[in-house]
Amino acid sequence: MKFCMVYNPKDSKLRPQAYCSVFKDMFFALIERFNCKCFVTGNCHADQIDADVIFYFDPHASHHVEIEGIEKHPAIKMEFWNDIHQKEFRGVYTTTGVNVHKLGQEQRAKRSEKRDVKYIVSTVKYFFYEQFSKYFGDNTEKMLLYFPQAPTGPGKPKPLIERKQTILGNGATHGGWGGGYDFRAWAFEQQGIEVVKHWIFDKNTPSGQGYLDFLSGYAGALALCTPCPVPKYYEMPMAGCVTFAEYHKEYEELGFNDGHNYIAVNKDNFTDRINDFLSDIKSYQSLADAGQKLMEENYTAEHFADFVFNKLNKEVI
Repeated sequence: MKFCMVYNPKDSKLRPQAYCSVFKDMFFALIERFNCKCFVTGNCHADQIDADVIFYFDPHASHHVEIEGIEKHPAIKMEFWNDIHQKEFRGVYTTTGVNVHKLGQEQRAKRSEKRDVKYIVSTVKYFFYEQFSKYFGDNTEKMLLYFPQAPTGPGKPKPLIERKQTILGNGATHGGWGGGYDFRAWAFEQQGIEVVKHWIFDKNTPSGQGYLDFLSGYAGALALCTPCPVPKYYEMPMAGCVTFAEYHKEYEELGFNDGHNYIAVNKDNFTDRINDFLSDIKSYQSLADAGQKLMEENYTAEHFADFVFNKLNKEVI
């Protein structure tokens, strides 16, 4: 199967110093799985592309490459999207100094249709349906290839008893989610939580693959974001933390079960569940192990690449 990767080499998600290594891991896992030898990073003509699959790895719809005649190319076209809630944004990445123009939802949808994209690979499911059914209509579910954020693990995690006997609160608490971070902001103010600023606001916070090693130093961690699961939902169990998260239907469908491999929290039960954990951390070791095992056996970057490959292998002749 001939695979062509279309991407921006200056994409902030692909930088070694990126605060989250998940998307970089997924990117390179795809390249390795398909033995990819065809790369497009700038404008060209579709006749120059010899491929069965053309994959746009453009998480923020900010790479405005123009491939003339792409809609007539016989290859299966796919796009990788993150931040389904994204609104149009023009500015400069403070971390790189690179100018950026992120497309809004309607612009994204129209560009995909113009490119004759068959599949949109998304790390969220129900939020994708909610946000894009108004653009794709009855074709929405057919277009979606859903696989969660897929990190590469830090190796065998330390047992809980050898970690900081506290619960980490880490991440942004404002911006872009229409109140989706409200619970996270509230939780960070509660007793028993050690708050460490997001890397964007404090460069002393580890980033990239070092972030998973950083997580591995904490017995517990908060993964809270109301609209849909974000990378922390998967990085924290992968690092062997006892993960405290909001309930999401798709999270449950992936195999996360309250009390077995994570702890479901809301404002009503938050204090009791946090205190129960802090009073007897070592008794939660089996729960932490179950969370890490679920990730290792099902949702690594390599599993993501296999998922895409197997889907396409049934369609490419």
